[in-house]
Amino acid sequence: MKLKTILIAMVFVSAITTKAQDVNWQARVGGGVTCLMGGVSNINERTGFHVGGGADIGLSKNGVFRLQPELRFERNGWQFDGYYGSEQIMEAHFSTRLDYLKLPVMVAARLRLANQCFITFKTGAYVAYGLQAKTRMHILNTDYEETFSENHFSAPCDFHGAAYDKDNRRTGYPKFNHWDVGCIGGVDLTFHHFIIGAEVSYGLKRVCESGFIGNPLGNIATLVLTGGGPKNISAGISLAYQF
Repeated sequence: MKLKTILIAMVFVSAITTKAQDVNWQARVGGGVTCLMGGVSNINERTGFHVGGGADIGLSKNGVFRLQPELRFERNGWQFDGYYGSEQIMEAHFSTRLDYLKLPVMVAARLRLANQCFITFKTGAYVAYGLQAKTRMHILNTDYEETFSENHFSAPCDFHGAAYDKDNRRTGYPKFNHWDVGCIGGVDLTFHHFIIGAEVSYGLKRVCESGFIGNPLGNIATLVLTGGGPKNISAGISLAYQF
């Protein structure tokens, strides 16, 4: 299956834009915070970013209702503090990044505020394919750093059996799921060709089938709300230029 689903969706979107007359093209870059929710604890958010482009397609004659497909490269992930070592246990900081090729498709309502100034509310869904996921470790109070060679989307990573969370639980990653699907939404403020946006996305598919760090029952409310598994969540702002 691999990337065929995203490629088929891109062809479908291309067919729509070819027939549509009210089409704007957008290039967008953004950043924010990203983490996991559900089935894990002892982790913190980390900085993420995305870069890509898409179309803004009019669905109504008055231009209010829109379809906004986009293709982007997006980096998600998390970080945690713990310990590393076998004979000598040292404090360490771990930072995990997950790189995705992501296809959000949103429906939007664009409202005019003034001449060439609009506010757009948008919501929809996304499908994403994991390209690469790795973890970088830094031993605190030393210059030692290591990036573990395993791609977490292709194989599990046990950190040489020497990684622990802050509660001294040994931790390692199972093989992560390549595919992610979820909900996405936000708001854009457009002035002439320039756009400032805010966006939140939440994964509906588990990153893996079970928790892998900390106490999976550490936050019962979050565990219930997320359906019992670690899922991607991110929030951020973006800047875009509309052609």
